[in-house]
Amino acid sequence: MTKQVQPYVLSIEETHGKSKQHGFHLSTDLKLAKQIAAEKFHARVKYNMPVVTVALMQNNKIVDCYDGKWASENYSVWED
Repeated sequence: MTKQVQPYVLSIEETHGKSKQHGFHLSTDLKLAKQIAAEKFHARVKYNMPVVTVALMQNNKIVDCYDGKWASENYSVWED
């Protein structure tokens, strides 16, 4: 039996309160999921909706975070 690939899910950290896992299934493709998450971040900024970061989660684990830049592309501590 083949293992099913879990989709990336969007989590939004707002400027107040707790982070919210929105359950938006973005894609099973990391590149596409990152593109959609970045677009959601910038849309929230554009319309003055509270946001600090958005995160991609898979299997209840954070895969990457975006605050205008992806953590995995900018911080060496994010490496495996």
